[in-house]
Amino acid sequence: MKYHDYHLESYEVFELGESITFNLVYARPGEDADKSLIKFKGVALHHIINTTVPIITGIEEISIEVLLSKHSTRITKWSQMYGVKHWKSDMASYAAHLKNNEFKAWEITSAIGFYGFVIAKEITND
Repeated sequence: MKYHDYHLESYEVFELGESITFNLVYARPGEDADKSLIKFKGVALHHIINTTVPIITGIEEISIEVLLSKHSTRITKWSQMYGVKHWKSDMASYAAHLKNNEFKAWEITSAIGFYGFVIAKEITND
């Protein structure tokens, strides 16, 4: 997957939140730009902050349990305020549902303040 040191040119959310595409570009002066599309499909939840010209340094798959543990307070609040797709009655049942239905989690990091995560069924690189 091509992403390390690529700039996030844009990201798009499709299909009522079921699909997210990161449009990445790596460009050096005097060279043709190299583009990379990272697509998440079957998205259950995503959170992306500070998208001002980030340089992506990592798209790492982590366990659902670790991601939910890091963000449990926030996700529980979102479920109450906005609704969270696949939310059951509490964090434990939500985590069990995601695991039982083969969702995976990815953290996206950058060199300049950007952070995000995606919980989805799959990731591809076109």
